[in-house]
Amino acid sequence: MKLKSKHVAVFTLLCAAAGAASAQSSVTISGLLNVGLARGNNGQTQLDGTSANGRFAMNDLLSNFAFSGKEDLGGGYWAGFQLVSFFQVDNGALFQNDSFFSSRSVLRVGGGFGEVYMGRSLTPANFQILFYDPWGWNASSAQVGWQIQTANYKSTSYLRTNNTIGYVSPQLHGFTLSLAHSTGENTLSNDDGASLDYKNGALSLGVGYDQSNGMNNSATKDHMADVVAAYDFGFIKPMATFTSSKVNNVNYRSYSLAATAPVGVQGTFKAAYGRLNDCACVTGQRAALSKFSLGYQHDLSKRTALFANLSRAKAQTLSATNTIELGIQHGF
Repeated sequence: MKLKSKHVAVFTLLCAAAGAASAQSSVTISGLLNVGLARGNNGQTQLDGTSANGRFAMNDLLSNFAFSGKEDLGGGYWAGFQLVSFFQVDNGALFQNDSFFSSRSVLRVGGGFGEVYMGRSLTPANFQILFYDPWGWNASSAQVGWQIQTANYKSTSYLRTNNTIGYVSPQLHGFTLSLAHSTGENTLSNDDGASLDYKNGALSLGVGYDQSNGMNNSATKDHMADVVAAYDFGFIKPMATFTSSKVNNVNYRSYSLAATAPVGVQGTFKAAYGRLNDCACVTGQRAALSKFSLGYQHDLSKRTALFANLSRAKAQTLSATNTIELGIQHGF
């Protein structure tokens, strides 16, 4: 897929603007390059992470670059923006059918009251859940992934919503409230979501909710609700999620159990198990899907790391998909 000329023009203008504004320390350019080699066994179980069937393939794991800025308005108030784009390191292109700033595109205003944002963003519930996946929904074959952790639920724009106005409260006694409303603009339904998070030292808890008529604007109202929890013991950090959803009048349930553990000064061990009561991957059948993953990340520096992942996913009546993945990531 080739970048269209208008995309190149937009990117050039943004780079020029970033260079001019950086002298005022108001604009930051950052990102993550994340790429790996993966090999699968040609199994029938379909996943929302990458997998190479029967041969090695190079996979991009949601590499991105971001422009962000913030201006002090005085009196404790500020205004800013965030523009984040996914792209593929392995071929330099955007993902198929992807818009330029598909990851996040928001204008932000904040102060002591919290923050209000407008644009395109993850729903509050999805933003909450991904932190309880050791791979952070990075499209690795090892990730627990949104298919399991959202229990088949999709918002009006998959995991994100367009035309959104959202609010994030300041932290009060460990609690943070997030609210979001997306307008369908006569094409899709409205989307409404919320999350409540609690953090106190090593303990993290949260609940989230979202409802809409889904990506296909179905006649029925879809919804999902999740509960998340984690505790960092220092030598290990276990985490868990439970999600209940209703999609096209069908009820789904899922849960995941995961953990990360430091290995020396530079290493991190990752493990996860997730189960979805019906992956909707076999027409007319209730095909439960389970997935088990192991991973190790070795930090070469604060910005660069090597990683290795193993995963096995199995849906009822389908053969298992086993995948090995080796790669490197670099932040800037």
